[in-house]
Amino acid sequence: MLQVAGIVRLGGQTSGAVLSDLVQLGLGILCVFASRNVFLRSDSAGRSYWKCVAVTFGVWALAQALGTYVDATSNHSLDPLEALLFFFSGVPFGMLLFLDPDHEGRRFDRLHLLDFLQVCAFWVSVYLYFSQDPNISQTTIGWGRFGWSTSLVFNGVLAVSFVLRAFLAKSAEKKTFFPAMALFLFLSGLADSYASYVPNQVTTGSRFDLVWSALLSIPLLAAATWNHTKSPVAVPQSRAQRIVINEFFPLVYPFFSLLLVTQIAQRERVLSSCIGAVIFVAVGARVLIIQRRLVRTQDSLEFEATHDALTGLWNRCAILECLDKEVERQKRNGDPVGLIMADADRFKNINDTYGHPVGDQVLSEVARRLTGALRSYDWVGRYGGEEFLIIVPNCSGRDTFNSAERLRQTVAHAPIATSAGPISVTLSMGLISTTGCAPDLTGALLLRMADEALYRAKANGRNRVEGAYLWSGEPAQPIAAPSIRRGSELTQ
Repeated sequence: MLQVAGIVRLGGQTSGAVLSDLVQLGLGILCVFASRNVFLRSDSAGRSYWKCVAVTFGVWALAQALGTYVDATSNHSLDPLEALLFFFSGVPFGMLLFLDPDHEGRRFDRLHLLDFLQVCAFWVSVYLYFSQDPNISQTTIGWGRFGWSTSLVFNGVLAVSFVLRAFLAKSAEKKTFFPAMALFLFLSGLADSYASYVPNQVTTGSRFDLVWSALLSIPLLAAATWNHTKSPVAVPQSRAQRIVINEFFPLVYPFFSLLLVTQIAQRERVLSSCIGAVIFVAVGARVLIIQRRLVRTQDSLEFEATHDALTGLWNRCAILECLDKEVERQKRNGDPVGLIMADADRFKNINDTYGHPVGDQVLSEVARRLTGALRSYDWVGRYGGEEFLIIVPNCSGRDTFNSAERLRQTVAHAPIATSAGPISVTLSMGLISTTGCAPDLTGALLLRMADEALYRAKANGRNRVEGAYLWSGEPAQPIAAPSIRRGSELTQ
């Protein structure tokens, strides 16, 4: 209303132009604070979006303040800088296509620096395309009242991309945000096209300023109606679809940038080559970084699928697969293989006395000591609860016993430091070893015999090693199941 009164009363006077500029500057600052307010009160689904919007209108307000100064002082030497700032204010808007707010982290992603280079390359391409031939801006479109302008091309590409992003969006908030911003960008591009067309004779302080003010109501209305209290209702979407959609839009800017670069290449060869190089580096580096992250994620998932989360050892499924591989190798070449099953003595008492967190500390330290006392090609895994399974390839019965005894002493030699104080832990261990070729040998048989030996170790007083020696050719019935005790010799 203040702007309408100023236009009606003061018209094209300097004071009227300055008043109109101040009103628009106030609306721009209001857009900054409204966007910032929504940014602070939103969850991850909106913070990324409104951060870019707030930066956009921050640059826009800076350009508007410079325009107000120009109109107040009639110092038109700053007009190119003002136009450049207004045009550059759309660059943060361009970053919206790279964001997946449902999965954006709170920290700054360095990948967005490459995304920013892509937007800037497109922005420079549009600017150079129009600056190389000023007559382009006087080419009429649409009823002879509009001319080609940098904002029309830049905003038009963004608006079409936003509409497509809204169409592919799977949440209600995205479907409302992108159409609103697409409408604002498209109408802003049209308004700039009309104002920059010389025959229209649009000046500051004229009635056309009301159009700019009306356009600023679109982001204000979007901020006012943004639902930041509810999580967006998402439609189920496969991971593959989401990846394809998110990686499609970063290709928009290189495509249009190269189209414009080819138009200016004849006159600006060096500059167009530099822009092309920046585009190639940004896109190539982005692909390589994403590929590296995917490989790291894949490696992490593979580790989690095969390792125990608490101890970092092989989990039950993985250690049994290792056992089957060693058994198959034993069948092929006849090399001996030893299997040790270890159990922490009276571990339930530790959990009942000190609590499960302390019990977890004990298990982690036991796993660390076992791993440190084994060879690099031995296998150790958490079989279940407080039980561990150790596979020692190429170990005869005596070697397997020596390995088990060394592991037992490694764990028992010193108390384990925990948050509840030092706790002494011992292991009962049962072992089985093979020799020669045993065609009928199975991992299940070795497990059963090692488990029986472990049961004997517990029955005979714990903190000891018991085992059996498995002859080839008779895997189910060993000739003699020896008693292997702590400090004794392996006997048949």
